[in-house]
Amino acid sequence: MKKILLLATGGTIASRATPHGLRPALTAEDMRAAVGAADSIEICDLLSLDSTNIAPSHWQTIARKIAAVRTAYDGFIVTHGTDTMAYTAAALWYMLAHMDRPVVLTGAQRPLGQAGSDAAANLLHAYTTACSSYAGVCIAFGGRIIRGDAAKKIHSRADDAFRSIGCADIDLATLPPAAADAPPFHLQDALDTRVAVLRLYPGMKPAALDAHIAAGYRGIIIEGYGLGSVPGDDAEESFLPSLARAKERACTIVLTTQCIEGGADISHYEVGRRAAELGAISGGTRPIEALYPRLMQCLAETPAGETVKTLDSHNGQPPES
Repeated sequence: MKKILLLATGGTIASRATPHGLRPALTAEDMRAAVGAADSIEICDLLSLDSTNIAPSHWQTIARKIAAVRTAYDGFIVTHGTDTMAYTAAALWYMLAHMDRPVVLTGAQRPLGQAGSDAAANLLHAYTTACSSYAGVCIAFGGRIIRGDAAKKIHSRADDAFRSIGCADIDLATLPPAAADAPPFHLQDALDTRVAVLRLYPGMKPAALDAHIAAGYRGIIIEGYGLGSVPGDDAEESFLPSLARAKERACTIVLTTQCIEGGADISHYEVGRRAAELGAISGGTRPIEALYPRLMQCLAETPAGETVKTLDSHNGQPPES
């Protein structure tokens, strides 16, 4: 029998009605009871937060807890609110480097025990996944299993709320055998939180970028248009001088796309190439939920006064799709 640790962090799945709306109140014991596998699941009440209140420090708390007890369990379930679940999954994907067993995040759109809730089904799916031979971080939700660095919540209410961006869903029936020469696990939990995300819109002033550079941010992700473009010399106000100032201040600029599918490619158009010449790098196919913690991690590994040159994995995780 597999030995599983369930870590509860709050979220809708654990919520109960209050005069001010839903608020986390249920415990890990309530989650375990819903699965009905008490003999194989141990529990830990780690947090009790609406996932709107989850911050990078909480990612570190979860990652450090899993790392500390990793060898004592065959798999892990993390119950979590849906609003920031994709961010947490991506952060854990990168911080739990070379994870050799399943870490499965799940939650619900309606609280556990409420009529018509999806909570019990998601918990059972997460338990099945946590008992499988999958190695790494994933989300089990709405009948899908999604790689930790590829998830995006695309619907605010639907039971099938998440999609995998840039790669296929995980199929437990076709998992490859574990590599005999896989590198050893290590916790890679340092994060530099001086990262901002700006969404480009027509007429946006480059002063918005300058303000973040002046405020001391070490990394800025710009959600640009199409393949990741930002206004160039033909625009009323070009962003290129601001990108030059970012380079001078050792502020890493990552250009990504507002499109859900397809990813960014700043080598395609002149405006993208000009940005790259000024030090901007492409976010590739990663969704913003993965880019954000990944840039924090890369900056933590980059000496002060230097910029990140690539976001490509160098910790042995599977290659980006």
